[in-house]
Parts: sequence; structure tokens; C-alpha cells
Amino acid sequence: MPLEAGLRLDWRWRVDRLPADLREDSLPSHDYLSLAVEFDDGQDLTWYWSAALPVGTVYRCPLPTWRHKETHLVVRSGSAGLGQWQQESRDLEADYRRYVGGSARSVVRVWLIANSLFLRGHGQCEYAGIAIHLPGGGRIAVL
Repeated sequence: MPLEAGLRLDWRWRVDRLPADLREDSLPSHDYLSLAVEFDDGQDLTWYWSAALPVGTVYRCPLPTWRHKETHLVVRSGSAGLGQWQQESRDLEADYRRYVGGSARSVVRVWLIANSLFLRGHGQCEYAGIAIHLPGGGRIAVL
């Protein structure tokens, strides 16, 4: 769908356990649970719950093969709220322009990421109500 002003991504999630208790912005501790969107320029933006980084932290992926195509944005942090359903809503066009700044004109995919490869921890999360809301009205259910 076109990446235009007012395009929103909404979801609910209940994170019961984060896969690590360290900040996720380095290669040895890049374990996290997130919701991601891929754009037509090959860039991804992923919103996640951090164990230690403050809400609003933004960084490029520390993995060499993803560094040039994925941006991470912390939307929740710490243990407050774990085990409880949380509602999120993001303006896709605004987040893309502000945090990625590429040449995308459309959204091509929504996907979930669960990684515990580095520290070998165990994360636990449920998602519900993932939907894209179109600027002129209308809703596309993802999950």
C-alpha cells in the first residue's frame, strides 16, 4: 500500500518475558521481540520492547548483513507492563521519514521478529489486532 500521511500501524502485544536483560544495540546482545515493516526501498523499521534502552532510542541494526537495511525503534522499555496487554499505534509515514529517511513509496510487508540467537535466552510474547489503517478510512487486518 502507498506510504502516505496518515497510514497507521496498530497492534496489541503481551510480552511476558524479554529474551535478554541487556541493551540490544550491540552484536553480542541483539536479542529482542518486535513487529517490523518492510518498505519498497528494501528498508525495514522495527518497533520493539527493550530490556534496558530508553523509549525513543533509535539505531541501525548491529548485524553486519542488516546494518544497511534495518532500523530499530524502542517503544517500550524495562519490566513495567510485562505480562499485561499493551496497545500500540504508529504513524508509518512519519516514523519512516523521521527515523529511516529513505526513498520508499510503499509498504510491502509486515512481519514479526523473535531473536535469542546471541545470549540464548527465552522470550515470550503474544500479538493480536495487528492492522494497517488507511488514511482515507479502511482497515487491513494483518493478524
